Amino acid sequence: MIQREKEEKELLLLYEIARLYYEDGLTQEEIAQQTGFSRSRMQRLLGAARKEGIVEIRLVCPVSPFTEFEERLMEKFALRKAIVVPAPTQPYYFICRSIGRAAARYLESLLREGDFLGIGWGRTVREVCRHFKKEVAVNILPLIGAVGQVDMDFQVNELGSQLARKIGGFFVPFYAPALVDHEKIAQALFSDQSVRRVEELWDKVNVAVLGMGDPRWEGSMVPKFFLDDPASSAILQRKEVVGDILFHFLCKDGTLADLEFDRRVVSIPLEKLKKIPWVVGVAGSARKAEIVKAALRGGYINVLITDVGLAKALLEECSKA
Repeated sequence: MIQREKEEKELLLLYEIARLYYEDGLTQEEIAQQTGFSRSRMQRLLGAARKEGIVEIRLVCPVSPFTEFEERLMEKFALRKAIVVPAPTQPYYFICRSIGRAAARYLESLLREGDFLGIGWGRTVREVCRHFKKEVAVNILPLIGAVGQVDMDFQVNELGSQLARKIGGFFVPFYAPALVDHEKIAQALFSDQSVRRVEELWDKVNVAVLGMGDPRWEGSMVPKFFLDDPASSAILQRKEVVGDILFHFLCKDGTLADLEFDRRVVSIPLEKLKKIPWVVGVAGSARKAEIVKAALRGGYINVLITDVGLAKALLEECSKA
């Protein structure tokens, strides 16, 4: 009881100090003079107030919302939802961060306790996981196997595990590589009990979030062994191939680039992906226009969260068609 009263008094102190600084507009020096606290203690108290959630800082972007772009995207591609965020063209990190933040807020409004959330991998998906704040007891599972030679922060099992701990969810790991040498190996993997468990749970996923890209770009995170693989490198030399979604390589019209190669990919099948009620695609930068357009044409995503640069590129190409 004594300890609890002590903690409550400390929290009330933080609250009163924060009110003087943020609401009454007093400087740290003025508050220090009134309370007898030192400047250094004042800084620690204000920092503690933010850490305890007593102070919440909300930033309002000065750029107007892109409602018109969102409505046009929804109409052109029959999307359930489109969100367009302002973002600088460089560096790419800021684009991923802006999209990730917006996607996290959207998913927080969409997810309910007991839902099944499927996740892909990549820079933007990582930012989505980083910006989650709301605690919600959902089931989280990977939609693709692990990718070797990539930083742990980008591994789908690591992303899912971290997100589950952060929001109080339940994580189901997927112990399989994303690409194997032969389709018979993929078949054998799916006969394994732990892998088959995830495959069966894919049918329960009602919300998914995934990225899209092209391993041919400079700075791509796709490991060297993938680019050195004869079959995958041959696919990447075709002009009609525009990139991948969960390692499923797509042509411009949204069809699979190579069915034989796709049988070696250990991730949720595209036909099963299309059955998920909410598939949130996160991608930014105008250079991704072709792969995003292919994913939209194939019907693999029905929610798009992007930056204004990519939104303009998608709409401009539609108007030319």
